[in-house]
Amino acid sequence: MESLVRAIDAISEYSGRAVSYLLLPLILTIVYSVIVRYFFHDIVDWAFEMALFAYGVLVMVGGAYTLKHKAHVRVDILSYYLGRRSACVLDLLSFAIVIVVCCIIVYLGTKAAYVSTLRLERSSLQTPFNPQIWWYKWIIPFSAALVGLQAIVESIRTVHSLKSDEEAGR
Repeated sequence: MESLVRAIDAISEYSGRAVSYLLLPLILTIVYSVIVRYFFHDIVDWAFEMALFAYGVLVMVGGAYTLKHKAHVRVDILSYYLGRRSACVLDLLSFAIVIVVCCIIVYLGTKAAYVSTLRLERSSLQTPFNPQIWWYKWIIPFSAALVGLQAIVESIRTVHSLKSDEEAGR
């Protein structure tokens, strides 16, 4: 079990660090588009969708990394007023919801991505660039699977924390 937890942690860590490098092309694309628009009075057809793709992949695939490092947005007001044990139970409930939602997204997202791949779906934004987006739709179930697996790992950690508190008599 411990080796599986370490493997999922490593995947979350690696995937989060890998997609973090998309920030540089994202920034460069936006800056280039702004310079071309304001100084040369021209429009870069591909900039909006490329920035959208880079940002989407960065956010979606980086979700598991964010969960692993507890860097996600969280309302701690209830945990503050609850005892440690109740806060852990609340965390377990939250992780259970995340896991169920991720399973649904993986299932529905895979079906949608498969259909999109068969059609070689293109962007619906109707720009002259008009890129294929079927590959982008596969990021949705992939990232949901990563987040779901990391939520399982965090659930295991929370249960271990509860057990160690009980053994210590807290």
